[in-house]
Amino acid sequence: MSKRKEDSSLMSKGRGRAVAARGSKKAVRKRLIRESGNIFLNGLVFRNPVALGALGLFPVVGAGYSMENAAALSFMMLFMMLPVCLICGWLRMPVWVRPAVALVLSGLMYLPAAALLEHFAPRTFSGLGIYGILMIGNSIVLSRANDYAPTHITLAVVMDSLGCTAGFSAVIFAVAMLREIWSSLIARMTGTVQAGAYPFIGFLLLGILAALIQHWNQKRNAERKAKI
Repeated sequence: MSKRKEDSSLMSKGRGRAVAARGSKKAVRKRLIRESGNIFLNGLVFRNPVALGALGLFPVVGAGYSMENAAALSFMMLFMMLPVCLICGWLRMPVWVRPAVALVLSGLMYLPAAALLEHFAPRTFSGLGIYGILMIGNSIVLSRANDYAPTHITLAVVMDSLGCTAGFSAVIFAVAMLREIWSSLIARMTGTVQAGAYPFIGFLLLGILAALIQHWNQKRNAERKAKI
């Protein structure tokens, strides 16, 4: 069995994990820490669900034109994704039921997230409009809750949820910052306000970010191969 498969089995549920977990407790603990870090970094950078997976695009493109919106959507993402994925990972249910359960749980977690946001930042929450409600159907949450969480241990689910949330937040904050700069420049030159709020600007910036990450991944893989 390759090292990569062993690491994967260590974080997965089932018989394969018992085989992968053989060895001293100290060695297994080190592998768990290493694998946890890898899972988090995959969600944050190397397999970013927004820039590379094309998931969760709608809120980023539609509402990610201000730092306030980026902060609000990032909060909702964290508040909804972690519990939804954990619950889906703990529940035993048929594969065909998972998408519906994940969607229902996402809708239930939206209620307290929206209530908190409306209480502490009513203006920002109101400005989100339909994009806030559409976080219920965020494809990042639903895909990880449906495909990843049920087959991995709790530690892996937590790190994957935090990594994907961090990846979503990093992208939407970067896009929002650049769109605010663009809006400011256009407003000074032409007097047009909120020029960066147009969705095609968001798509353009996402394409640039995706290209940069892909270039980084290719360079990283090439360096790894050169060391072998």
